Amino acid sequence: MKKLDRLINRIVLNTVSAYGGFCRRKFLHEAEKAEKYEKKMLHGILRRNAGTEFGVKYGFSGIRSAADYQRAVPFTDYSDYRDYIERTAQQGEQNLITRDRISFLANTSGTTGVTKHIPVVARSYAPYQKCIAMFFHLLKKELRARGIRGGKVLNTIETESSFTPAGIRQGFISSFVVGNSKLLVQALTCMPMSVLDYGDTIDMKYIKARAALSERELVGSVSAFMSTVTDLMSYIEENREMLCRDIAEGGVDPSVDLPDGLRADLARFFRPDPARAAEIEKAFEGTRGGLIKRLWPDMTMIIAIGTGEFAPFADKLRSYCGPDVKFCYSMYCASESLFASTVDAEDENYLMLPSAGFFEFIPADREDGEAEPLMLHELETGGYYEVVVTSLSGLYRYRIRDVIVVTGLRGASPLIRFAYRKDQLLNITGVKLTAEHFSNAVAAFERRVGVKVLDYSFYPDLGRSPWRLRMFMELESGMPEGMDKDPASIFDEELAKVNAEHGRMLKIGESSPSALSIVRPGSYERYRERYAKQKLSGNQIKAVRYVDSPEKLEYFDSCTETTYEQQSER
Repeated sequence: MKKLDRLINRIVLNTVSAYGGFCRRKFLHEAEKAEKYEKKMLHGILRRNAGTEFGVKYGFSGIRSAADYQRAVPFTDYSDYRDYIERTAQQGEQNLITRDRISFLANTSGTTGVTKHIPVVARSYAPYQKCIAMFFHLLKKELRARGIRGGKVLNTIETESSFTPAGIRQGFISSFVVGNSKLLVQALTCMPMSVLDYGDTIDMKYIKARAALSERELVGSVSAFMSTVTDLMSYIEENREMLCRDIAEGGVDPSVDLPDGLRADLARFFRPDPARAAEIEKAFEGTRGGLIKRLWPDMTMIIAIGTGEFAPFADKLRSYCGPDVKFCYSMYCASESLFASTVDAEDENYLMLPSAGFFEFIPADREDGEAEPLMLHELETGGYYEVVVTSLSGLYRYRIRDVIVVTGLRGASPLIRFAYRKDQLLNITGVKLTAEHFSNAVAAFERRVGVKVLDYSFYPDLGRSPWRLRMFMELESGMPEGMDKDPASIFDEELAKVNAEHGRMLKIGESSPSALSIVRPGSYERYRERYAKQKLSGNQIKAVRYVDSPEKLEYFDSCTETTYEQQSER
């Protein structure tokens, strides 16, 4: 960095860190008095939106308590808001579901089958800002402990957006968050500002890799998911010769698909740096282990979601980083709302935030209508609950279909982890398998067989009688030779240990033994690349756990190298 850039970077980082420290203390204070703040939140939302079309319909002005609210307003889903949102998007109507002006519509990734457009207002954006500031506070704390005064981070989140007929911006929620923080992005990140609005319409992976490698004083990375970082590192390894040549010469390889104007902008932004190219070449002389620290000696923290279904990517990233790089597991959120955030580095638990919305929880083992929903301060450690949110942007008692597990308490507010999507709970012949069951079984399978599973998916094969579970796995290296037991049988045994019903159904013949398909190296990365080319934001491409469509099955079948199949004992 130039002297002026370094000075600006340190001033901005110190300022954001100070604000982030205040936000963290505020979050912890609210957690101590969760019951007080959640009641205050509900009262504020209803009072503010009593005059909206939705508020008048459900009598917000007459609601005095959470019990009144639950009696007056039924559970909702997207279909209850579609017409209101379309009126805003097409005609620009406001004051329909929220008094605040809807300035952005967040597109969901379509994991539930249809693309939805979730309203976003300035008020709902504030909790995201506070969390991001808190993450930079955690980063600054680690930098201070290492004697590092400042440095740039790699931002891998694009800001591509478009407009509805009424002039309302629309895109992914991450686009809105980053797009409203461009001054901070310029001071704290190494990405050239001219590329941010292109999103996935250009070769962003090249630009991210080039920006990261060109920056000697890189101290961190901010991504939606850790899979983005692991994929980027794979790209850097595969294209190191081209990248080093471009860094040394200051050009952009002709094979990189970019508009001519942007190519010229990048040539001005990336100056020739043969010394840095030589440093990068030297860093590749070692093994993959610790590569990130060799490329960027000041690298201190990776900020991204790496828990639950993203845990395999976090494990892979650890091997790139070595032991010195801290992980901040970011926040638990969706397009509809922010729910919870990590408040400490290396903590895989998320603290529910009473100021992010009003939350209710349906015990996951109850059918609808069997029990009254619980509030934040009523949850019990070890319990599984479906989340219902009343958001800051006009969604009321909205079921997002996520199920969380409570791992503990901090004050009166629960610490949670994502468990599974209710839509993706596998429930066949009484066998209820969750994402947590699969992640635990895969981890046990790794230890027992002595392999590293880079990624995996499951598919309920109902074409057989009885049905069977089919697992797809990508391994870091091949299956060990000379195994005395079939790998598919080992997986079934480990899955039965965490879900006894799976073992019982196998024993009585209500389900067939599982099949285990090993896919070619890079299959999951190529899958994510495929969806990126279909204009789905890289920030929204989640891990593929449930193979729930013929297209996904066809893809993973085409990638399969070996399938281990057991013979039923019956």
